[in-house]
Amino acid sequence: MISDFEYLYMIHQNSEDALDIVMGKFKRLLWKRAYELYTQQKPIGISIEDLFQEGFLGFYDAIYTFKEIKDVGFAYYVNLCVISTMRTALRKCRSQSYKLLDSKWSLDLFVTEDKSVYLADMIESQDITSDPVVVAHYQDARKIERKVLETISEKERVIYTMREEGFGYREIAERFNISPKNVDNIIQKVRRRLVAMRDVSHM
Repeated sequence: MISDFEYLYMIHQNSEDALDIVMGKFKRLLWKRAYELYTQQKPIGISIEDLFQEGFLGFYDAIYTFKEIKDVGFAYYVNLCVISTMRTALRKCRSQSYKLLDSKWSLDLFVTEDKSVYLADMIESQDITSDPVVVAHYQDARKIERKVLETISEKERVIYTMREEGFGYREIAERFNISPKNVDNIIQKVRRRLVAMRDVSHM
C-alpha cells in the first residue's frame, strides 16, 4: 500500500494521478470542516461551497509545505492548514462588514443584460447590498460561477481561485510547475465559460 509520503513525492514529481488520489482522500474532510465552520458562525456573504474552495487552497499549501517531522502526521497537518484558510476567509468576510462588494467572486461578470456594466464597475460607486436588484444579479452571478467551477478539474479550479485571491501568474505557475502562459490559458478558459453560461441563462 502506498503511503501519503510516497504520494507526496509523486506529486512533487508532477504526478496528476497521485494528486487526484490524495485529493479524493481528503475531500470529505474539507466538506466536513466547511460545514462545521459554516454552521457554527453562520456567516453572511460566504457559503459552504466558498469555504470548501478556501479549504482547497489550504490543502494545496499543505501538500507543498509539509515536512516530515517526528510526531506530526500529514493528515493532521492538512487539517490544520484547511481550518486555518477557512477561518481566514471568515475573518475577511467579517472585516468587510459582510459587504458583497469586496468579494473575489464574479467581478468580471456582467450585471446588466445588455453587457454594459461589470460587477467590478460598481465597487467604487455604491454599496450593492442596499440595492435588492443588484444583489439579485450578484447572487445569480455566484450561482453561475459555482456551476462553471463544477465543470472543470480540481487543479483548474484551484488555479482560478488562487488568481481571484490575488496571487500573481508567476506565483501560481511556480506552485504547479507550469508556465505563466498555461496559467493564463486556464483563467481565460474559465472566464469564457462564465460569460457563455451567463448568456445562456438569460436567453
